[in-house]
Amino acid sequence: APHSGRAPPPGGLLRSAEFGVPRLHGYPPANMSTHAPVRAFLRALLPDTRLLGAGVAMVWLGVAGAAGLSQHVAAPWGGLAVQPTPPPAEHVHALVSRADRWSAHAGAAHALWEASRRTATDLDDPHQALVLVDRLLAEHPGGPLDTEAMAWRATLLARVDDPRAGLAFQTVAEHAPDHPDAGRWWLSAADHYAVAGQTLPAVESYESATRYPQKAAAAWLALGRLRLAHDPAAAHVAFEAAGRAAQRPTTARLARLGAATALERLEGPEAALAEVDDAIEVEGSDPSLERRRDRLRRGG
Repeated sequence: APHSGRAPPPGGLLRSAEFGVPRLHGYPPANMSTHAPVRAFLRALLPDTRLLGAGVAMVWLGVAGAAGLSQHVAAPWGGLAVQPTPPPAEHVHALVSRADRWSAHAGAAHALWEASRRTATDLDDPHQALVLVDRLLAEHPGGPLDTEAMAWRATLLARVDDPRAGLAFQTVAEHAPDHPDAGRWWLSAADHYAVAGQTLPAVESYESATRYPQKAAAAWLALGRLRLAHDPAAAHVAFEAAGRAAQRPTTARLARLGAATALERLEGPEAALAEVDDAIEVEGSDPSLERRRDRLRRGG
């Protein structure tokens, strides 16, 4: 429409009589078609009215296309993001199927890894999780998931009380000696060997764990307990080493209590009492040390 030469009323065109009744910004009047704003915009953009109909169609096709694209499975803002999470069993099945299709691809290893983890956690089936991680290690040796998969296999074996757990922890510790968890793996290997009555590999694994400062005190304490029955002198050496490696007062007091036990067997109650008294003075009082001192003072 030609310009009237009058200034628009307060509030701009959105409140002018040309659009009917006054209204809130962004809302068309009741008697206006929802296509009218698009037509008004295109009329200003396309003075040639022959192009107006095509322009309107293009705008609405673009809006519809964008709406459809947002629901496409490949759209980063839609599709997969709005899909419901499948049940755990179906998710695991999908992961295994993906690994079957990508058998020679690196993605297959990741699919098997995720399938094994979810089988153990979501489905509570560690035996089937073992099958999957064994397949991962067999089909993708030397891959980036090797170390984590070996550690996960050892954890699963321990969970089902499989006697191979000790060797599995030892294997991953030897495979990745610089890994942050290597000391813990050596301790776990030793503990499983000890429970199984395999003293020699247990001792060797505890000794390997002593090379890692964060686990050294625990390893020396375990060695002391392991040797106490048959070799109190070696046990005393281990308990003293545990005291030197201790990073917490409670661990240091436990090491001193072990040393007192070894001394009592080696030299008698007087030597043990002297050790306990010194431990209380240096490391601080502890209920276990106090009970030991009371017993030793009574002469037994």
